[in-house]
Amino acid sequence: MLAHGLNGEPGDLEEVEQALRREGFATHSLLLPGHGTTVRDFRQSGWVDWTGAVRRAAREALAAGERLVLVGHSMGAAASLMVAAEWGAAPPLIGVAALCPPTRMYPVAEGLLGAVRHITPYLPGGREDIRDRLVKARTRRNVYRWTATDAVYSLFQALPEVRAALPRVRCPVLVVAAKHDHVVPLRDGLEAYGLLGTADKELLVLEHSYHAVGQDVERQVVSARVAAFCRQVSAAG
Repeated sequence: MLAHGLNGEPGDLEEVEQALRREGFATHSLLLPGHGTTVRDFRQSGWVDWTGAVRRAAREALAAGERLVLVGHSMGAAASLMVAAEWGAAPPLIGVAALCPPTRMYPVAEGLLGAVRHITPYLPGGREDIRDRLVKARTRRNVYRWTATDAVYSLFQALPEVRAALPRVRCPVLVVAAKHDHVVPLRDGLEAYGLLGTADKELLVLEHSYHAVGQDVERQVVSARVAAFCRQVSAAG
């Protein structure tokens, strides 16, 4: 099961999903609350809604007898790790692949956003953080051109909760972080990896990619590593 990032869409992880399907895995990409509709819906959604959607989908898959790996990018990675932490010492999940998981992001930005959200409900969304110029030029994403300040602030406010939950994650975890990520600093990925309570964990640090690691210059490396991780935890389980 795949979960996209803030103001993202399922297509952001399309190449990862395709790699998993080629390996014979059944996949399901979530469209998280507030996304894919209107920016007003986005403004009214937040951390509780996003983690709730991942939690419900995970429980439904597990109730159907599926052996489940959560694959999340950015906010979707943080939500996936939070859900994994809720099961504690005996998790029914067989693994989590967390791509660019946030733990702190930029505290200065949180302070500014906390003030700005009382002035304006929206800010320009900007372009995706992709180093590969050809990919960036041809990427046409079905996302909002405006970002809801309340929605972004809810993620910032949840990060202490994410950090506190990571030691309770007991299933195998793959953490992917990028040295030149302009959205979630490399520091966050390293911190997430260090805080994880599981001893069965892997860390992949990308040398060239920006934040959109599933689409950027090392996307094939990312897809291959996620697929290998899923094979590994499937065989072990």
